[in-house]
Amino acid sequence: MIIRKANLRDLEAITKIYNYAVLNLTATFDEEPKDWEERKEWFSSHQDPRYPLIVAEEKGDIVGWGSISPFRPRKAYRFSGETSVYVRNDMYGKGIGTLLLQELVRLARESGLHTLLAIIVDDNEASIKLHSKFGFETVGRFKEVGYKFGKWLNVVIMQKML
Repeated sequence: MIIRKANLRDLEAITKIYNYAVLNLTATFDEEPKDWEERKEWFSSHQDPRYPLIVAEEKGDIVGWGSISPFRPRKAYRFSGETSVYVRNDMYGKGIGTLLLQELVRLARESGLHTLLAIIVDDNEASIKLHSKFGFETVGRFKEVGYKFGKWLNVVIMQKML
């Protein structure tokens, strides 16, 4: 398994993994699949070293991806990042999320970020467990802020000080 910085050639596989989550999971609150142009713009926003986009590659296939995004657009938030980790649906439970989050934490420290946040739907036990393993702590909860698949969704806010 190779964990590396994503390049534009990876975008199709990244988009496919993400769109599976859009259509089947509450891991994202997007409800419509993303197209190439939307994801290309998103890809461009991850060229700043503070906000990397990485992939997990196995035998030439992209099997997962992770990113750090700006937590909020206002300048005072510039030392905070928000994590995202997605694994291809046929590769769950193989430690790929662990490898991706481990690298994101390392890159965040290296780039001078002060804190990482994870905004996770509260029924995503795997993601909560993964982030806890890396020292993220639950610091808040938003009740019924999302509505997807016919149900109201709560969100847990987890944070790791770097």
